[in-house]
Amino acid sequence: MNAVHRALMAHPLAPEVSREERSAEAECIRACIETAESCLIGADACVEEDAVAELRECLRAQQDCAALCTATAEVLARRGFPESGGGSAVLRSLLETCREAARVCGHACDEHAEAYEHCAVSAEAARRCEQACAELLAEES
Repeated sequence: MNAVHRALMAHPLAPEVSREERSAEAECIRACIETAESCLIGADACVEEDAVAELRECLRAQQDCAALCTATAEVLARRGFPESGGGSAVLRSLLETCREAARVCGHACDEHAEAYEHCAVSAEAARRCEQACAELLAEES
């Protein structure tokens, strides 16, 4: 059990939520954070490449993905899945948006992954995040 999962299980509302659900939340938070960092590093690396103009779409996709992953991790860590009401709809929408940003980022980075390892790393992280968001959304359906 990693630190994120332990923190979620220590939350006063933890008894009301199954360990498995907290595991999915913890995995999604971890994937979002790792993807955000990988994409920030990848975008910075793209700027330093001689072919930066060719990497423009990839760079922007990484920046968007990093911003949305950071926001998703922060909201998910702070609120988890609310029982009902607008909070649940907002979080679901955020997870869906994060999943889509990760999908777009993964695709954009895949186009350059063979030539640039930093793009390959971002693409892999984005796919993990996309999957983690999808799994958490499926559990909450």
